[in-house]
Amino acid sequence: MRYVHGSLAAAVFVLSAPTFASSTAQVANNVPPWLSQATLVGPADGNGQAAVAIHLQLSNVAGLQAFLHDLYTPGTASYAKYLTPEQFRAAYSPSASAVAAVQSFLSQKGLTVTYTPANGMYVEATGSVSQIAKAFGVSQNLYHLHGNTLRANKEPPTIPASLASFVTFVEGLDDTETLIQSGARSRGTSTPSSAPPSPFPLPPPCSTFWADHSATVSPGAYQYGPALPWLNCGYTPQQVQAAYGVNQVPWTGAGVRVGITDAFASPTIVDDVNRFSVHYGLPLLTSSNFQQIVVPGTLNFPGTVQGPAQWYTEETLDIEWVHAIAPGSTIVFAGAQNASGVQPLPHALIHLIDNHLADIITNSWDFLGPVTQYGIVEPMEAAFMQAAAQGISVLFGSGDWGDNLILGSFSVAQAVWPPESPYVTAVGGTTLAIHDAAGDKDEWGWGTYVSNLLNSTVSADGTQVAGTSWSPWPPQPLLKFGSGGGAGADFAQPDYQQGVVPNLLSTTTVDLSGNAVTFSSPRRVVPDVAMNADFYSSGELVGETYTISGDPVANAGCVTLTSTTEYCELPYGGTSIASPKFAGVLALTNQARSAAGKAPVGFVNAALYRLHVGPPGSSAALLDVLPPKTPIGSMVNYESSGIYQALLFTINSTATGTTGPVIEGADSSLRTTRGYDNVTGLGTPNVPAFIGAFTNLP
Repeated sequence: MRYVHGSLAAAVFVLSAPTFASSTAQVANNVPPWLSQATLVGPADGNGQAAVAIHLQLSNVAGLQAFLHDLYTPGTASYAKYLTPEQFRAAYSPSASAVAAVQSFLSQKGLTVTYTPANGMYVEATGSVSQIAKAFGVSQNLYHLHGNTLRANKEPPTIPASLASFVTFVEGLDDTETLIQSGARSRGTSTPSSAPPSPFPLPPPCSTFWADHSATVSPGAYQYGPALPWLNCGYTPQQVQAAYGVNQVPWTGAGVRVGITDAFASPTIVDDVNRFSVHYGLPLLTSSNFQQIVVPGTLNFPGTVQGPAQWYTEETLDIEWVHAIAPGSTIVFAGAQNASGVQPLPHALIHLIDNHLADIITNSWDFLGPVTQYGIVEPMEAAFMQAAAQGISVLFGSGDWGDNLILGSFSVAQAVWPPESPYVTAVGGTTLAIHDAAGDKDEWGWGTYVSNLLNSTVSADGTQVAGTSWSPWPPQPLLKFGSGGGAGADFAQPDYQQGVVPNLLSTTTVDLSGNAVTFSSPRRVVPDVAMNADFYSSGELVGETYTISGDPVANAGCVTLTSTTEYCELPYGGTSIASPKFAGVLALTNQARSAAGKAPVGFVNAALYRLHVGPPGSSAALLDVLPPKTPIGSMVNYESSGIYQALLFTINSTATGTTGPVIEGADSSLRTTRGYDNVTGLGTPNVPAFIGAFTNLP
């Protein structure tokens, strides 16, 4: 079986042939794709400081593809014989002369060369906006887009023709990094700032296990009935461990390094994780099992990436839920600092890969809108290939916007990047209904629809809810929240998906009007696997330092730390919490393989698609996720600005009217079905059998 067929051809963008003076060349795919949707504001401040990075082509890409094919094909001479970073650089990095030529060009243009990673994939430099504009022959204007004011170039950058054969992309000519979003999702909202956010109100009642607290509702919720469960209070590590069978294996992830990339770094991270760990009987974070680094060469310019507080929660939930699943693993956190122009998160990821600082890397971020026809994709795909060559597993949450049409940047439903890369593992989302401490469960694809019970009141014991009417009905998508998925418009179907992913999913999608759109050839489909991600109906607790709120409901259950801060445990979700959990599962798997004298799993997709998938409750390594058999919903007693109302969240299903049928498995235009689907991928891991299957692999 060939490892990946045709995917790099879709990811590599070749420089266009010069049509002007022979001494210069233009770099193709180097104008931001969002520019056509933006409104010109005026010229950027030429005195402002910014960073640029020139990315270089790998050497011998065809040879690397052939090597990766053999590396992940059992029976070949190269199978599972991973390269060290030094070996990879010697075989596939840009030449030293090419790197030196780029450094010289930047210096001659008056820019200050600040950093080049050991693999030579990019050269970073700083200077004023006017210096950068002059160096590359581009304009630097400000544009308004979706509430942001962004700097951008409208012309392709110009470089010396002598560099054209190996330069793939000039990063930093625009503020596209603003479009990178954190995947953390909560039941409330907070305003991004540099201070800790405030906790969000979550009035009682709520359920400890699925539906152990419920209410009789008047009027009944039509197809969903008059008896509705209260959504869960937030699952604990022990509940989730039992649901996936983590508590049935002896492995803890000891000896395995799990990397995490996010923007910034929470100043309270160690204290928060350790309070959480004490509460749930997990090991403490110490200097021996936790490392927090800032990537060299990543600069701290004011204000283009979202406020740091938005990322504090992301870092906290990533670390706490890797730690909850693999408490013996070592966590390496790479905190990308704010930058102007360069995209710090990709640089943080490249740093972890190039220095092999982790065996598994989980990422909970993606780009809003289409970027795969933009030059940053090629260097990132090269980094993903380097990770595969070195035996590093790279994971991304598949996104939380269903088919992603809600983003407003796509004309057809499609997967987002980087999750759609054929060289990463995309982790989708489910709704997890845990019934008891033994881990008995139901699990459905994640797709959230909502309706309000107007003028609702809740009895003191939470058993009765009364209101006037449900509105809207049928329930409507909640911002189209649901497991991200679908066909990736820009990457050919990798060989590991051939014969597994239904042809309909890999060749068709829908446009904004719901009309079918056909691809000319099968595409990469997302996700690959899934774990719990529904933050409304099955959220998982995350412990974090918050700014004390003036709302007593929001502060209930929190522990006061100072006159202005408190520690609270609140339910969060999104595929950004599914990805770290699956990273934890892979850490357990790598430890088991090491004990058996075998290499780490590395790029896991090649083997993942060969695993046995069985029905829910079976002993298979992967368990198929099916749509609900009957309409399923849960309620929350929601408080907003002092007003309480009962909200119904329907689970992966939506009614077509008050008496009409229910569309089961619904997640925007995506559907949970038997077998592989574009909501949950292959299914969810049955951890004991999953580890056993991977331990039995060569």
